[in-house]
Amino acid sequence: MPFTTPLLAGTCARDCKREGVELVVPSPSGGRGVYILHWSGVRALCNPTVHDTLLFQRSSGLTEINPASIREIALEVAREGHAGRAAATAAEAALVYDRSQRALTHVLLLKGLVEQFDPNGPNIATLPERTPDLDRRAAAVLRRIAPSLGQPAARLETGLAAIADMFAPVGVASTNRDARIARLLIRLKAAHIGMARWLEADPGNDIGGLGQSVAVAMQQACDSGAAALQRTRAGLMDTPALLKRWIKDPDGLSARAARCDWLLDGWERVSLLWLAARTRASQRAALLEMAPLVPVLPREVMEWTDTPVAPEAMQQAFRVTSHEDAWRTGGSAFALIERNEKLLAMSAWSGPAPTDWPEGSPGWGSPGCGPQQS
Repeated sequence: MPFTTPLLAGTCARDCKREGVELVVPSPSGGRGVYILHWSGVRALCNPTVHDTLLFQRSSGLTEINPASIREIALEVAREGHAGRAAATAAEAALVYDRSQRALTHVLLLKGLVEQFDPNGPNIATLPERTPDLDRRAAAVLRRIAPSLGQPAARLETGLAAIADMFAPVGVASTNRDARIARLLIRLKAAHIGMARWLEADPGNDIGGLGQSVAVAMQQACDSGAAALQRTRAGLMDTPALLKRWIKDPDGLSARAARCDWLLDGWERVSLLWLAARTRASQRAALLEMAPLVPVLPREVMEWTDTPVAPEAMQQAFRVTSHEDAWRTGGSAFALIERNEKLLAMSAWSGPAPTDWPEGSPGWGSPGCGPQQS
């Protein structure tokens, strides 16, 4: 959950049959264990921001809790201005960009269908644009294959649109670096490379071996995410087979499209904490804050990729205990909330390169914006 309240960092949401949604909140001390809380319990623990209150309220109305649905309502809340102007602007841009990616994916699926069944027809324009000629030829192909699939052509067209919505975050083309999951992987790799170089340049930066442990986890996430992305995209080359799967098991196809989202859930915040740190002091503080937030890989990762995964990667291995929480409570919390709002803006930003922030987006190395080393 992209909460901005410091004490709610790393909080996850899950379905609760009795209450709708319950939150899994890491122990504020950094020790073992979590709190399973409803919103009344959260309010007893801390004073959540308006942004976080609205985010929880809207998540309670979801029929299914998953990374995509939480991201959607988070963008809506941010767009309304509850996390500051920068986050609102970035959220609006992200929603526009998402629509363009869905349209692009739909066009590429139509082109793939036409090229597969009408290879001797006129060449299709290389530009990713939807043209009347493409629509006409795609409609003819759908009418041609409709009897074999046992569905009218109009329903197959509906299915293609639904499939495009499912797989837009993944992207159809194997070289597509602009799809959301690909951009997240690039961002994660950039953070990993930056941290690895930082640790290599000065071994003293590795606080008790914490840096190397986080770097290993980041590398594992990069490898697993890239493998899952490649496998998911490989299944998009045969459009008629996709339509068959959609007709037979639409929920199963949707689950397949969401695998990358589940595998990389939580890693964006970890990456941004590192990428936003510009000074050595802020990088050391970022490391202490990143470690407890490192996500645990889903158990299903073995089924989703051929990447070997060590058993310890399936367990929460990082704990950073603190004797006092003054750095994220009271007046100090305001600086962290502001930092977290900037991270939301960076997360939603849809610029051409994942590590290019909006002009003027600062790091967070100011005093009081991170845990102190102890």
